[in-house]
Amino acid sequence: MVIRFLIGLFVCVAAGPAFSGQIVDANDRMEINWSTLKIRFYGEALLSDSDAEAYKAAEKKAWHDGLNYASDAVRNLNVSVNEGLVASPDKLTEDARKAAKQVSTSTSSYNTTYFGDGHVRVHLESMLPKALETSGIRFRQKDPSDPGMTQYSGIVLNADKATKARPIYQVVDESGAVVFDVKDMAEEAYRKNLMGRWFKRPTAVELGEAAGKNPVTLAATVQDGRFVVNRAAWDKALEGHRSLLVNGLVVIALP
Repeated sequence: MVIRFLIGLFVCVAAGPAFSGQIVDANDRMEINWSTLKIRFYGEALLSDSDAEAYKAAEKKAWHDGLNYASDAVRNLNVSVNEGLVASPDKLTEDARKAAKQVSTSTSSYNTTYFGDGHVRVHLESMLPKALETSGIRFRQKDPSDPGMTQYSGIVLNADKATKARPIYQVVDESGAVVFDVKDMAEEAYRKNLMGRWFKRPTAVELGEAAGKNPVTLAATVQDGRFVVNRAAWDKALEGHRSLLVNGLVVIALP
């Protein structure tokens, strides 16, 4: 039985010095970073002694504690994000279980904290796309496209107002016709990049790291949860460069 865990319950953490323009949603022990596309969580244990072996044992227990926590949290997150894409409840539960297993087997530690009261906290992280994988998307191709001799390194969608970061969105033109959808991506690219990385007022360094040194920037209006672009400007800018969309080399820049 999968416990419901609505993504709407996550609290957005304002981008301060630690995150700069990064967008981070936090709830309980888990953080979702839509800019680095990582999830972070932690596990804790209590030291039984002060010798080296006791520290190793406590760190190991903290690892298990963190993985046990993430297993439930990732399953619930996967269900809340993908329930509109997967019709069968059984399949939805199976997808969520597989995602939790993927996160568990790809988790690494980036820090360990020792508290004065004897607690040990192991800080863990994994890749967000692994937590969100679903069988509910039918991609038109599996492998990423060869970018060829494209002059651009990525795409920056410059949104006119804030909107909630999410793994799937649509870009439409003035008439409402869809010009970019998750199905247009390569499956393997989505598994790596989702539909791009989200930032709030990104710095030049952040844009460079996420979209390369020479991205093409396009203005987008946020409307009914979708991004509306000028069709003529979109087609002109991306002529010969559609592989950037297929490969998910996109930054969504929020004001």
